[in-house]
Amino acid sequence: MATAEKILVPFSPAEVDALAQEYQNIETVIADIKLEANEKMKPHLDRRLELEDLFLAGLRNFGSAHASKSKLLHVNSFEIMGNFGMSSSIDSAAVQTFRLALVKAKLTRLLKRIFDRTERWDLRWDAGEVIRSVQLPPKLLALYSQCNVTRERTPTLVVRPKA
Repeated sequence: MATAEKILVPFSPAEVDALAQEYQNIETVIADIKLEANEKMKPHLDRRLELEDLFLAGLRNFGSAHASKSKLLHVNSFEIMGNFGMSSSIDSAAVQTFRLALVKAKLTRLLKRIFDRTERWDLRWDAGEVIRSVQLPPKLLALYSQCNVTRERTPTLVVRPKA
């Protein structure tokens, strides 16, 4: 890199000012190009979102099963594939509330069977089996149900020419 060699030579304040001004000018040009590009892309991005919504609705209603959590829609020249799914996570605050409610209900004998103890309380992988095997009051079952958080994943979409 040619400019790397110049770094070995001390710059005067006037030279640094000139380089800083050049840098500012380049930043302004780049920002203007990005703004112009974004303005040109906006109608295309909006239309793409409309088409994605249309394709996803078509896949949900008319697509055939392709793979696990995936659907495929065949048309004349293209096939449209969408992947759908859910993700699940544990809500730590809900787990703590559930644990404290078990303690308050004098059901501490279940703690080691339901939770793994770390710095915080985590549900064991088989906690659901334990919960189903014991008779918990509805209030405790409701607290347990808040521990698992299920969210719908953003569907992915692939539109490709048929092979």
